[in-house]
Amino acid sequence: MREKENPVKKFIGHQVGITANLLRTVFTARITRYNDNISPEQFAVLVRLSISDGLSQNVIAEYVLKDDATITRILDSLEKKKLAVRKKARHDRRSNLAYLTPKGKELVEKMLPEVKELNRCLLEGVDGDQAEAAIKVLEKLRENAMNISKP
Repeated sequence: MREKENPVKKFIGHQVGITANLLRTVFTARITRYNDNISPEQFAVLVRLSISDGLSQNVIAEYVLKDDATITRILDSLEKKKLAVRKKARHDRRSNLAYLTPKGKELVEKMLPEVKELNRCLLEGVDGDQAEAAIKVLEKLRENAMNISKP
């Protein structure tokens, strides 16, 4: 008996979802070599702070595409691990700015080459134009999804 073709396999959301899950698993396994309880989201926040220290939660949230409550939880966790710290903003005492600690900077410096190597491995057999096109398609899918989810 011939098996029916699975129509779900042709849905972009399905393909992106299963790929995202696999990539998250591989990425998490790679970064836990350096710190066994850091999440990919926490790593993304650390990287963002390493690019430009002293950022508001809103700026961080935009970068990692998470809501403010999630960023608060991530920063709480990073503070407990002594990887980041929040300080009152000089211009507005009601808002906090996030900074990397020396321990956080050290962790990012150790992990970044490993993550770059993982990225290189993932792109094996994919030329630059294909990688660029894939990024553009994913950005467009994200934009469309965000527009669909708006009330």
